[in-house]
Amino acid sequence: MQPFAYVAYNEKGQRKTGTLVAESERAAFDALKAQGLMASDIEAKAKARASGARSGARLDADERAIFSRQMAVLLAAELPMEAALDAVIESEGSRAMQAFGAEMKAATLEGYPLSDAIENSRAGFPPYYTSSLRAGESSGDLAAVFEGLADYLEAQGANRAEIATALIYPAFVAVVSLVVCAVLVTSVAPEVVAMFEVTGQPLPDLTQAVLGASDWVQRNWIALSAAFGAAVVGGLVLLRMPPVRDRVERVWLRVPVFGRLRRLAIAAQYLRTMALVLGSRQTAVNAVTGAADVLSVSIYRRQADAIVTGVKQGESLSNAVRRFTLLPPVALQLIRVGEESARLAQMTERAAVLVETWLANDRKRIASILDPVLMMVVGSFVLIIVLAILLPIFELQSVVIN
Repeated sequence: MQPFAYVAYNEKGQRKTGTLVAESERAAFDALKAQGLMASDIEAKAKARASGARSGARLDADERAIFSRQMAVLLAAELPMEAALDAVIESEGSRAMQAFGAEMKAATLEGYPLSDAIENSRAGFPPYYTSSLRAGESSGDLAAVFEGLADYLEAQGANRAEIATALIYPAFVAVVSLVVCAVLVTSVAPEVVAMFEVTGQPLPDLTQAVLGASDWVQRNWIALSAAFGAAVVGGLVLLRMPPVRDRVERVWLRVPVFGRLRRLAIAAQYLRTMALVLGSRQTAVNAVTGAADVLSVSIYRRQADAIVTGVKQGESLSNAVRRFTLLPPVALQLIRVGEESARLAQMTERAAVLVETWLANDRKRIASILDPVLMMVVGSFVLIIVLAILLPIFELQSVVIN
């Protein structure tokens, strides 16, 4: 079985596109014919194989949340996996969503677990997502795992939308201000310079500095653009190298304010994965193993691996997780209380929610601070440009009066 993208027409001549799963191109043609559609183009898409290279449709953050919610609802209604993926394919979503659903169905029909198929796709799901799905597949409660993942992804989307909305106004003002400054420097400033050349008066130092910087940028904009592009490409290539990426992560973690955000994000990711695995009625060993798999920073991955070793050797989870230095004391207390009260999954979930709430609040606080800071920076830049234009005019006026 493999997915096919098709273009077909119904009896009224209306064009329809989508994706379906069939054994061959002929079988896909017959399936469309059975639906009353005449295929004009059928193209085989890459199979989603657990052992193969990444391939297939790329989903954005909103589409990943929608897919998770659809699967949670459909599986909770006791639909089999194949029928649930059929509903995703036939939904009125984007073509990328339909193609992704077809790839997942093809992979599951070939015997691959859904978690492996998603992990080896290009859909962009994070590591904790597939680790949680594996736990759900082991416990047989995949609907509950999808429910938790959908709630988490939707909450992340709401936070991103709120921050983006808060930054729209200052970004718009910054763009308009920069355009005005560019017009002043390229159109008004040369006229002022011409007037000074006639009078023989020297330009103010500020005006000379601004015009010199403007002339230098205009002369070297090609080289500057090439250097910027090379820096971006080189940075992306270097970040693909684990040693470089790890070193950058370490530096980023030490940056004031933003380092705290990164540390909270890692702690929230670790706790969220543990909560999802424990909520799937898996053992503590599976929970800490799945949580360790989502970490990419070497220092914290070593701490997580030490936790796995400790739990496997019989150490209690509440004692073992103390090795993870990013977890706040209140989270450790909640895990200990959950262990003592036989409510470990619920207490770990509460700890994850607590850290995620701190992270969301810090992000909103930084976004609210960035608003006035950005306005001050842009305002200062505009002030410098305006002064560079007005100072010569004031000096000319004084020369004329005298």
